[in-house]
Amino acid sequence: MPSYRRDAVFALLCGLVLLAYLRWTAAVETLQSGVAVVVGVAGALGVEALFLLDTPAASLWERRGVRTASAVALLVCAAGLAVLLGPVVVAAACWGLATYFVVLAVSLLKR
Repeated sequence: MPSYRRDAVFALLCGLVLLAYLRWTAAVETLQSGVAVVVGVAGALGVEALFLLDTPAASLWERRGVRTASAVALLVCAAGLAVLLGPVVVAAACWGLATYFVVLAVSLLKR
């Protein structure tokens, strides 16, 4: 499986869990929060910049344990911060994943 497909599967699974959380907590409307959109998009673009700027993040990402731990950390941190700050944190994570899919689509179209 190409790495972009593998990464997309991880992102999709995380996104489904996060959306299920928003639905379970009756907080789907937080996806419309401007703060969630800005934080999620900026966060995703920041993470993508780490890969483009030839930082150690790119080589670390190739380790199987790092990918799995990152997915788990995203879910645990989003849920944990949602307890402290509210479901807008989970909505921001959803927007970050949506941004990742846009970046992935654009990069695949340019191939």
